[in-house]
Amino acid sequence: MRLLLVLMLSSFFAFAQKSEQQLAYQYYINGEYDKAISIYEELMDEHFSVAYYNPYFTSLLKVEDFKSAEYLAKKLVKKHPKSLNYQLEVAVVQEKSGNTKKAERSYKKLFAKIDGRQSQAINLANTFSRYEMYQKALDVYAIAYKLNPQNNFGTQKAQLFSLLGKVELMIAQYLDVMEQNPRQKQMVTSKIQRFLDNDGIKSDKNYQLVKKALLQKVRSEKVRTDFTEMLIWLFMQNHQFKMAFLQAKALDKRTNSDGEGVYDLADSFLDKEYYDVAIEAYDYVIQKGKQNYLYIDANINKLYALTKSLSSSNNDISILEGAYHQLITELGNNRSTVILLSNYAHFKAFYLHDLEAAETLLLDAMEISGIDNYDLAECKMEYADVLLLQGNIWESLLYFSQVEKDFKEHPIGHEAKLRRAKISYFQGDFQWAQAQLETLKASTSKLIANDAMELSLLIMDNYNLDTTEISMRTFAKADLLSYQQKYDKAIVKYDSVLTAFSGHTLSDEIYMRKAQIYFNQANYELALLEYEKIEKDWAYDILADDALYKRAKIYDDILDDKENSMKIYEHILLEHNSSIYVAESRKRFRELRGDNLNTEK
Repeated sequence: MRLLLVLMLSSFFAFAQKSEQQLAYQYYINGEYDKAISIYEELMDEHFSVAYYNPYFTSLLKVEDFKSAEYLAKKLVKKHPKSLNYQLEVAVVQEKSGNTKKAERSYKKLFAKIDGRQSQAINLANTFSRYEMYQKALDVYAIAYKLNPQNNFGTQKAQLFSLLGKVELMIAQYLDVMEQNPRQKQMVTSKIQRFLDNDGIKSDKNYQLVKKALLQKVRSEKVRTDFTEMLIWLFMQNHQFKMAFLQAKALDKRTNSDGEGVYDLADSFLDKEYYDVAIEAYDYVIQKGKQNYLYIDANINKLYALTKSLSSSNNDISILEGAYHQLITELGNNRSTVILLSNYAHFKAFYLHDLEAAETLLLDAMEISGIDNYDLAECKMEYADVLLLQGNIWESLLYFSQVEKDFKEHPIGHEAKLRRAKISYFQGDFQWAQAQLETLKASTSKLIANDAMELSLLIMDNYNLDTTEISMRTFAKADLLSYQQKYDKAIVKYDSVLTAFSGHTLSDEIYMRKAQIYFNQANYELALLEYEKIEKDWAYDILADDALYKRAKIYDDILDDKENSMKIYEHILLEHNSSIYVAESRKRFRELRGDNLNTEK
């Protein structure tokens, strides 16, 4: 019975002590250091424990009770004479209390006890870092490295340089880590990416510092490829696509490679709609000859890029028609050229308006023996588009449905679902279209998700604004006519909405649609007028920055009016600084101003 009572009392006191410890720690976390200290003093008197030490010692430093802090640290030194951390903290207290000479003597004694073990050095450096004494932490690593050169501490030193604001040394240190251990490339890339991100604030200075360091590594480590690959990655991050291509080409030549790296880069340029540099990169691969396994794909993608960048000039269209015909004659109709035939059909339908020829090309392509299932789906998608152009809506829906069913969890299946939703929208079935679009917002393809979101918002913002839905239905019919390239009829429909529903929320959308039609017809002055209407009447609407940027591009790329384009780019930077066009506007504005952005120093 007596033993049971003793056990119960022991448990009670242990529980009470634990509760006190938790309360003290909570005070410490909350910054109520005086309250924490009073409890820790009692706990230390009752039962001295190392577990209380760190919060107790830090609390004493926070309230500047240096005498008690030094006494506590020295007490731990006596208990654990081999632990250098407590000796370090004695020196820290001495320095913080203003006893600099005494602190320096303590540091000197401490550093003399460093034996070169990695764990010891990291432990000491981390303790110094806890007190924001980053240079002392670097001194620890320097001594440990001198004693044992097998110790590297590269990553730790880079982090300390960052904390000290010595960013050039930080970058150099991370690159040295990669030089010594190529397997650290992903980690180093991640650290540099974070530095470039700069907490979401774009910094050209940070980019220039990384570029300079990488260029030095590329020049000094000519045998290695990883630094050049990282430099290419850096140029891509900063939209310096021409520079990325030049580095990739140089690397390909230096390693006597098959052009795969350049080809992959060309595909990236194509995805980002930088067609000129994509075409140049594909040309480089094509020049490696017909025996190269990328020859066919490079040719196909080059023609696709040429098609996407095509102007409305009849001469350009005629030249591209000849290029398609020549390549098909050279490569033939086979499993390897199905996508080429599909692209040619698209060109026939949307640029030459020869729907019959496009239909024939696609039907022939879909009959090719051994056709890949994905290529067949691509042809079906294109064929469905041709049917929609012809006004054969129900058969078009059938082909889109087939692709959606066969590729439910694939981006092409999602694209087919999006096209079906658009057809429902064209037909005025807004509720069904909206239901399909909602599911597509989670698509793995960012482009599809964005398109779905855009159409969904259009319907949501304008559907049922008037009881008869006439405005929205008329607008959707105009969109179908525009898609079918029946531009004159589309403009009549759009204008009828503007006339019947003056000031309707669809007005800015109509101006955008009309501007695009005029642009497609090479009537750039009328396109500019429509964009200007948005700036004048809908300056604070969601489409305002789109209209401004497209105006700037017309002045810049087509009319060669650099003065006007520069003004608009600057306006975007000043008045629409959260726009997705800010990065490109800033880059182009600086180029037009005469800044040399591509100079390699």
